[in-house]
Amino acid sequence: MPPVKTDPLTPGDRLECRVGQVWFWEGYFTRVGIDLISYYGAELIQVTDLDLLAIGLGPGLESHRTIGESKSGTGKSAPKPLDRIVWLRGLQELVGAERAELTVASSVTPRTRELGRHSRVSVESINDLQAREAALNLSKLTDLGAHGPNALLLRRTVKIVSKDDPTLGPAFKFLTSTVWFLDPFAALKQSLGLLETLCHRWTPGVKDDEQLAVRWLISETLSIWVLNLVTIVGFVRPMDPIAFTSFLRERLADGVVPAQRMRQLSRDFDKFISGLLAAAKASPEVRTEAMGAFEPSPPEWAESAAELAIRLSRQPALRDLPRQFDLVVHERLARGRDISEAAEAQLRLNDPAARSSVSLIAAFLRSFGSLKGDLSELLIAGFAKPVEAPREPVPQHETEATGLTLPGLDVADNVAED
Repeated sequence: MPPVKTDPLTPGDRLECRVGQVWFWEGYFTRVGIDLISYYGAELIQVTDLDLLAIGLGPGLESHRTIGESKSGTGKSAPKPLDRIVWLRGLQELVGAERAELTVASSVTPRTRELGRHSRVSVESINDLQAREAALNLSKLTDLGAHGPNALLLRRTVKIVSKDDPTLGPAFKFLTSTVWFLDPFAALKQSLGLLETLCHRWTPGVKDDEQLAVRWLISETLSIWVLNLVTIVGFVRPMDPIAFTSFLRERLADGVVPAQRMRQLSRDFDKFISGLLAAAKASPEVRTEAMGAFEPSPPEWAESAAELAIRLSRQPALRDLPRQFDLVVHERLARGRDISEAAEAQLRLNDPAARSSVSLIAAFLRSFGSLKGDLSELLIAGFAKPVEAPREPVPQHETEATGLTLPGLDVADNVAED
């Protein structure tokens, strides 16, 4: 008698995947299974994961968070919708979400929906979810990119492979927990450092378990980095280029202690150390060299990042870029396959503006994130070039906006490449 095959995913897992896919194709950057314990600690959080997290970008690229929970049980022991509404309302405050969504297998009464609305929690049944899936025509858009049952199984494989690796294990925890609770400036800085580390572990052509994990981790790091970059671009528009560059340098200089506070501490340290050196009769040269030792400084790539953000701010439909990039990098790198025509059409991957934006990002990451050329080409090729797309010269002001230049970024990178 052949062995009975068991489904590695529970009904609850599959329901989460369905909701995550719907959110993604409705326009949100979505993830399932955000680890709360790794960030907040077991003494504060009684549940392991946040089922779903969605980040939407408004017209000004301002970000809005939605959290979700899916319950597939229908028995007497299944959690009651009202209990989950109250729980989700408190969780919104904890993770900084504006609203929440609860999906349950049982029917939803009008009274439950009304109570949910008062707590900024939308409550839906599986029948409601099916109606949304039908409206999106998801039959050709399932299990793509970072979403779907096989994407979840891949993530779990990466977790197992990475567990005991001193580099990959902490990287997995960072990408599935910590990074989602950072402000976009800290997330941009820390994920770029992680990308550089991971790229040194990537070996093209090798397909063992370690490289499977490395490819997924790089894909996730790139997606999160682009999401935070686009969020930061939203700060460009109200400022002139010089003011924005100064603002970004200041925010990127922040550490655990904000840069402004560190400068005050630095001045206090300077006075203290200067007094010690004077008492020790140190030479003026030694005393001068000791000044400013604790002064916070931005990373070396801060001005180039400002130039990149300024250029991206001129691109149309930038709010779609994180989702476009997310699907491309997970399909082509993490899952190693071509992008389907249905996904390409739905996300408008043949838009010249999208390809131009990705070319700019790839040029920056080649210089400061150790992004290898073949990986850069793999990403850019995911944004198909329209047939006979015109190649127009770049206006002079595009290359002289702030007097800064991106290392390795040619004028041709500002338009769709051949």
